[in-house]
Amino acid sequence: MKNVDLLTKDYLASRLITQGKIVDGYSKLYYKANEDLINPCLDVDFNGKKVLSVLSSGDQVLTSRFLDAQKVDAFDINRLTIYYFYLRLWTIKYRHELYPEIKNGHINNGLIRFLLKHVEPQNDNEEKAFIFFQKHINANSDLINLFFTISAQPEGNTLYTKADELEDCLNPDLDFYHIDLFNKINVNNTYDIILMSNILDWAKGDVSKIQMAHDNLQKLLSKDGIILCNTIFRTYNDMANEQEIFSEGFTTDYNITKQNYTYTRK
Repeated sequence: MKNVDLLTKDYLASRLITQGKIVDGYSKLYYKANEDLINPCLDVDFNGKKVLSVLSSGDQVLTSRFLDAQKVDAFDINRLTIYYFYLRLWTIKYRHELYPEIKNGHINNGLIRFLLKHVEPQNDNEEKAFIFFQKHINANSDLINLFFTISAQPEGNTLYTKADELEDCLNPDLDFYHIDLFNKINVNNTYDIILMSNILDWAKGDVSKIQMAHDNLQKLLSKDGIILCNTIFRTYNDMANEQEIFSEGFTTDYNITKQNYTYTRK
């Protein structure tokens, strides 16, 4: 029996999510960054660096490009993020807005129709994103349900405030890894900087998960490379297991009052 292709699977899963269903292996999307992307990134030189960033809302990747990283690759446990990334690029390029318009509590499907009329996909991932959203428009999906409730998310911030500031950051080529850092991964590249957002929050103190993330990150990071982390729902005292495990092979700089901290590979 032939397996369904990933695009079809992703679309069908996302369609169920818009209808309020829970689908194993998938989750809702973050509409925008919910962490501080200003203070930690201003302290790090991205210029000419090779960066691996969580994809999430796309703001982490765009921030890395905005800071003149040489190459930015992305990863996420949720494969739906790659489709949203292209919607972000199209919104910035063709509507000169940072995020898709929300009108009367819903994503404006008229906007997405407008974008799709302008898009000429430049690579396989962009082509799949085009088809993904075309299917949703044809099905009249209520796309706001693809996202976590925006008003319930912490308010993040970015280095850019207008779409025009990102005009040099819209390259549609993006190497994307669908991986879970709490499980063994198979990525052969190494990076100077890794943007983690608050992924380590989700280990919830589980030593085995933290150890696996530590081992994966150690392999992914070049010597003297740096990991930028954020915590949203932990305090310094909640991080004892993580601190102990990451003391092996990394130097640490905790600034929990601002919810940002870094690991530098020894």
